[in-house]
Amino acid sequence: MISLILPCRNQADHIGALLTRYLHTLEGFGQPFELVVVPNKCSDATLTIAEDLAERDGRVHCVPNPLGGWGRSVRVGLEAARGSILAYTNTARTEPESLPIFLKLFAENPGSLVKARREQRNAPLREIGSFLYNAEAKLLFRLGCDDVNGTPKIFGADFYRDSSLTADGDLLDLELMSRARQRGLAIREISVAGFKRHGGTSTTTFKSAWAMYMGAVRLRFQASQQKPVGRT
Repeated sequence: MISLILPCRNQADHIGALLTRYLHTLEGFGQPFELVVVPNKCSDATLTIAEDLAERDGRVHCVPNPLGGWGRSVRVGLEAARGSILAYTNTARTEPESLPIFLKLFAENPGSLVKARREQRNAPLREIGSFLYNAEAKLLFRLGCDDVNGTPKIFGADFYRDSSLTADGDLLDLELMSRARQRGLAIREISVAGFKRHGGTSTTTFKSAWAMYMGAVRLRFQASQQKPVGRT
């Protein structure tokens, strides 16, 4: 079964229609699935809308994260997931109809981690900030990908259970990618032009970007203190 984790924050104006699109898309893929919706410290009706859909459709599960944080929301969803194939994505930007190409690539390469590589951010400052962050990731963790934070990301449940993720905030993606490299997982990327935001506003600021840069350094230091992990 495929478990798709969908963190969402203050998306009441479009989350209902968006979740319906995910349901229709995965129905067409032809495998059993569940949507694990994680309202992320929402102050609008997002939680109510998700809970209502979950009551009406058994394939939808609503698992709130009242404490907030991207990483914590992803981990809350992953912990609640029941599938052997796990995926998560940014609901504010991902087009649900793009998901099958990622799932197909994972089905062809089940021992890998499949992810998106965004070619554009449609904002010069975001382009620069992303370039610097990905360069830092390559330098510190020897990652070969150009878009650490690109989603969707798809991987096996066994890898997740062995990865021991801890990040509560934006470092979750880097932590996941570094664990994949430690364990010798092949990372397969699909290029996308870049997804248009469905609504709301980005929470990324200079302050949060700086916190990510410094957080990457701390994450690398923590990794250096750990014993080497054998390949799976």
